[in-house]
Amino acid sequence: MQNYIERQWALCLEDFSKYITSVGMDLWINPLQPITIENDKLVLVAPSEMARTQIYNVYLKRMKEVLKTHFNLEDITVLIPEEKDDYIAQFSERHPNENNVNMVTKTATVKNPFNPRYTFDNFVIGTTNQVIYAAARAVAESPAVRFNPLFIYGGVGLGKTHLLHAIGNYIWEHKTSNINIVYVTCEQFTNAFVEAIRERHEKGMDAFHKLYRQADVLLIDDIQFISNKKSVQEEFFNTFNDLYQAGKQIIISSDRPPKDIATLEERLRSRFASGFIQDIQPPDFETRLLIIQKKIELERFEFEKGMDYELAERLSALNIREMEAILRKIYFLANLHGKTVATHEDMEEVLEKEGEPAPASNSKITKEKIIATVCKYFTIDQKDLTGRKRNKEIVEPRQICIYLMWSLLAIPLATIGQIFGRDHTTIIHARDKIMEMTKSNKQMKKTVNELISELKNGE
Repeated sequence: MQNYIERQWALCLEDFSKYITSVGMDLWINPLQPITIENDKLVLVAPSEMARTQIYNVYLKRMKEVLKTHFNLEDITVLIPEEKDDYIAQFSERHPNENNVNMVTKTATVKNPFNPRYTFDNFVIGTTNQVIYAAARAVAESPAVRFNPLFIYGGVGLGKTHLLHAIGNYIWEHKTSNINIVYVTCEQFTNAFVEAIRERHEKGMDAFHKLYRQADVLLIDDIQFISNKKSVQEEFFNTFNDLYQAGKQIIISSDRPPKDIATLEERLRSRFASGFIQDIQPPDFETRLLIIQKKIELERFEFEKGMDYELAERLSALNIREMEAILRKIYFLANLHGKTVATHEDMEEVLEKEGEPAPASNSKITKEKIIATVCKYFTIDQKDLTGRKRNKEIVEPRQICIYLMWSLLAIPLATIGQIFGRDHTTIIHARDKIMEMTKSNKQMKKTVNELISELKNGE
């Protein structure tokens, strides 16, 4: 019975993850422990009363559908830890000849060593990473044919490890023969080498050489940690040479280019430079927006309209990993508050705690006041200013209004876009056009200054 429950529960978890967000899975579903089946119900233990309430109030319907498929059951009983021992004792009295109440631990056989979340399909391509993406894809499709070695460098959290795993996943999925793929961090390589030396006999070093020098594809992450380790550099140099001369593919990542790795032996630096070296730059706005939207889609988060644009704008100083962490925290907070859709209020609470407060604004000048002042100045209706009309008599005042909101109130461009029903690109264009015209066009400069004066004098 225990093996049956364990096996079927593992299948249930896979199906749950298709419909429930990763936050929901981590917070409420994964901690559940199935212990037995009784009276056509799967008996589960939740870690707390709050968790049990969440299961019954939010996830019960979906869980019943999945249980019907894998257990042929239509209901569950959820206990909390304080109730577990009493339940087991009573179960034993009811079923003296059965011994199937056991803590069931999920087991899984790992077939693919690479992170399934790191694939080429999940990698967001933008202007700052499109070159290295193309190179990584070419290497994955034809190992040791082009770009060998492939050297990827860039700051923390920009996608280097993602690309290494994407290469590994692609080769693993599409391999037509028994290709030996080895992924290792520089720290792991170093520790394995030190351990082999400590064994003080040839078998230890032979096993080490067999692992790394018989690889068809070697992926090594964070090679910069090889700095100041002379014996490790010697070993890696020999490993590199053996693989390269045998026509095997080598992919390396680092947080800096070879020329900037301190105390790196010149012969290694030369070997790295013999292949294809390419960096990953921090994402620009468009790429940040795509990353945020992709994360929301993959995790099945639900955010209020416009939050993706505002986050892309306000998180410009963060790397990809940090941005993803912010998204998870926002949705986690919303989930704790019992909401299925994360709101701007949740976003502001998280950003404030993370040291990213809302943009400062002039409290005496409001967006409503700017709209009213522009409409009065140009003698146009507010519904036309914020509407869809595209004639010059409306478009230019609208662009000026956008520029004033941005320059005087520091309102995020995404929020301005919501006010005018325009996408982010249109808002940027309007802002930049008026900004440029105030420098080159005397009449525009005069108009903008008069409007600013009127707004400030009317405070």
